[in-house]
Amino acid sequence: MLGYQANAQWRDMSDFVVHFTKPGPPYHDAYQNMMSILGARTLIPGAEGFGIARREAVVADRHRSVCFSEIPLDQLGRLVQRRSLYGIAFRKSFILSQGGGPVWYVQYGSPAHLAMKHQLDQALAAKEPHKEPVWAVTPFVDIQGDAHNAPYSYRFDWEREWRVPGLLRFTEYDVAALFLPEEVHTLAKDFFAWAVRERAGPGYFCPVLDPGWKAEQIMEALAKHPHAPVVAERKSVQG
Repeated sequence: MLGYQANAQWRDMSDFVVHFTKPGPPYHDAYQNMMSILGARTLIPGAEGFGIARREAVVADRHRSVCFSEIPLDQLGRLVQRRSLYGIAFRKSFILSQGGGPVWYVQYGSPAHLAMKHQLDQALAAKEPHKEPVWAVTPFVDIQGDAHNAPYSYRFDWEREWRVPGLLRFTEYDVAALFLPEEVHTLAKDFFAWAVRERAGPGYFCPVLDPGWKAEQIMEALAKHPHAPVVAERKSVQG
C-alpha cells in the first residue's frame, strides 16, 4: 500500500504521484476545479511551460506539461501548503505509459548543464529545429542553483516532480486515489454515485483520502480497495 515496489519499509519512496489542483479559473475553487477535471477525464497543462527550453519560442508549446509529485502519500503536508487540499493520485506505471516521467534537476553551471545547453544551441541552429529529438528530453530537465545563480536560484527538487507533456487523458479506472478534506468525503462519494446512477458523468470509486491523515489512516483506506490498482492498470492498457 505505502512504500515502493512491494517494499513496505521503503517509506521514503512511493508507487504513486499526485496532482494537486489550485484555486483559480475556471471555478476559482480547488474542489470545483478537481471535480471539473474528473468529469472531463482530462488534465490540461497551464499556459506556462516547464523545462530547460520552455522559453524557446519554436518549441515552447511542447513544454506545457501537467505536473505531479512523487512525495509519499502520508508526507504531502509541505506540498499541500503550497497547492491545496485537493489532489488526484495515479500510479507511476500509468504516468509512464502516457509518456510522463520524473524531472531531472541539474545544477547550474555543472558539466551536465553545459552539455545540455550545447545540445540546445545545436538544435536551435538546425535547418528544422522543431524536429530535433532533444525536445523530447527538455521538458523533463530543470536547472537549479544557489542564491547567486539567478535566474536559477530557487531549489525545487524537494517537490520530487513528475511531468506529462501536453494533455493527460484518463479514465475513472486509472485514478488510484483522490485527496479531499475528510469533511467532504461523503459529499464527493454521493456525487459520484449520483453521476453514475443518472448517467451524468463518470464515477470515481477509488480510495478517498485526506492529505492530513497519518500513515495508518491512509493504509486503512487503501486496504479497503485491495484490487483497485490492479484494475486501474488493466483498464488503462486496454483503453
